[in-house]
Amino acid sequence: MGLKVKTMIKLMRIPGKMLINVCLIISALLLFTEVSMGQNADSINQTLINHPTDPETIIDGIVPKPGVLFDIGVPQSYFDWKDEVYNKAGLKFGVGYQLLFQAASDVVPNAENNTAMAHWTGFLIKWTLINRKKGKNMGQFVFSIMDRRLLGNNALPASFGIVEVGGITTNVEFTSWSFAIENLYWEQWLNFKRRKLMIRIGNQVATTVLNPFRFKDSRTSFTTGPFCFHPTMPYPTFGFGASFKLMPNKGTGFYIAGSLNDMNGDPNLLGLDWSTVGRGEFFYGAEVGYNWKRSKDDYDHVHLIIFGATERSTREPLAWNKAGWGFSFLGEKQFDRLVLFANYTFNTAQGGGVTGTLSDNTITTGVAYKNPLQVRGEVALGLLYMNPIEEIMGDDARNQFGLEAYWHITLTRNIHVTPGIQLVFNPSVNTTSDFIAIPHIKFRVAI
Repeated sequence: MGLKVKTMIKLMRIPGKMLINVCLIISALLLFTEVSMGQNADSINQTLINHPTDPETIIDGIVPKPGVLFDIGVPQSYFDWKDEVYNKAGLKFGVGYQLLFQAASDVVPNAENNTAMAHWTGFLIKWTLINRKKGKNMGQFVFSIMDRRLLGNNALPASFGIVEVGGITTNVEFTSWSFAIENLYWEQWLNFKRRKLMIRIGNQVATTVLNPFRFKDSRTSFTTGPFCFHPTMPYPTFGFGASFKLMPNKGTGFYIAGSLNDMNGDPNLLGLDWSTVGRGEFFYGAEVGYNWKRSKDDYDHVHLIIFGATERSTREPLAWNKAGWGFSFLGEKQFDRLVLFANYTFNTAQGGGVTGTLSDNTITTGVAYKNPLQVRGEVALGLLYMNPIEEIMGDDARNQFGLEAYWHITLTRNIHVTPGIQLVFNPSVNTTSDFIAIPHIKFRVAI
């Protein structure tokens, strides 16, 4: 590599370090601020917040709420009937359809597409079979089946950023597999005098337990990978695992969570096959966090995740598939309807995640404004920095910067639309472009 290129890369690292410092400063403010909008921390009702991609949150989120743009759609009688089903049989369920379309202003030479499009249909149930009426020590069976497919003569969003754009950001959730069982696990709650413990075991994914960042649901909120599935952490796909969440002192917002998952689970090729657990190749994650909660949608949050992953032996692992570890620190601070957030992730694992872990340092930070114009949803702006792993991407790979802006709009009682745009600066392995714009539109309907 020539002197000029080396100098360029060193210069690129300077703003990256500055952004790290900004992220740490914001995170410190999020952690130590005790007063928000005139409310003393002692007066705050400190309880556990809902994880945005937890099956319970997803099912409950289907129920219509105030703040729709057009108050039309599925009638309330349908949801009253669903309540009766739960009251009589303990069964909650939902069906959802979501679509993502993207278009890039520029792509790598000889790329087949400058557009990406995929859809995703799913059916989800949560069946409370133990102690439903008591509300304590409940035992629940969770099942979901999903169909994720490419649409038309377009690229697949899950690989669009890497293959066609030449960057290291992906849209992990909009991938392709046919009617795969993604969730199939038992969830048991244990209530003690001052403690509350949740345990899961079965087919699952770690991202529904770890990292409860409130805007991470890629169906309606951010689209770019580092904000959502966050592939800098070498999360595996759906597969056999065990997870827990402990509230050691009820009445406070302190919690501990953890997840262990098979690195080789693959809904696309292996289906519901747990035989790969015998290989002893796992993802490990432990999270410690705290919530300052004022109401259901008004809270502050901070957490630290320590994670590790072994090599993965299935799915044609690449030569740079290496074990590693890392940590991720995230904070959120809310002022009335304004939410500030920042996240820093350090990683040494290489390539073993669901779409390939390609970055060793990732920073995201931004701001969101909830329910603009009294329409349920949010307008959000996020900035990101990613440092590619040179052993994978090569010595000439550039540090990548990006921006994503979107508006999540609750259009009707059960339809959401999210227009937005992603701006990519210095796509890591696309030396022909220094800037690429990727507008997108997302659609979701759920009943």
